[in-house]
Amino acid sequence: MLDQSSNSATNRNKPELRSYFDIENNVEYINLAPYLDDSFRDYQYFLTENDLYKISQKEKNQLGTHFILKQILIICQMSKRKKCFYYEVKEEYTIEKVLIERIFKVLPSKIIYNSINFEDFIVEQREYEAYTPIDTSKISWKKFKEFLKKNNLTMIEKKFTQDINVKLSLLH
Repeated sequence: MLDQSSNSATNRNKPELRSYFDIENNVEYINLAPYLDDSFRDYQYFLTENDLYKISQKEKNQLGTHFILKQILIICQMSKRKKCFYYEVKEEYTIEKVLIERIFKVLPSKIIYNSINFEDFIVEQREYEAYTPIDTSKISWKKFKEFLKKNNLTMIEKKFTQDINVKLSLLH
């Protein structure tokens, strides 16, 4: 029998579940955590390679937003299934949470915030909660485009608005 400490070490080595497709509701739940890890690595690499250690906080946030959006774009390009994003809230990632909230405030897609891990969320979602799509009357690509322009992210705007898979997977 394993003791609790060795069991928790084993869980850390287990790869994170990236998504779960709910056939009944025709929606794909996306775990943002592994994608955010990738975006942070890309962000750190970019800062290091370009020797950008002394940039302002605003510029750091714009770069962080850019790398997060790149990962969301990759997710959406994988399939045209409707996406519902899941963000596990952790106290130590306050800046990341602020950036995610800013993005999803204008991104025409659903996000769920919770403090439990993705696998536990999926179990709870399937067993206890009904899926509720977002109100499509509140969807505005215009707000999203304005957000991108305001944050000097116009290059990525075309990728979001021209790819049909991206549009279909974000809209419910």
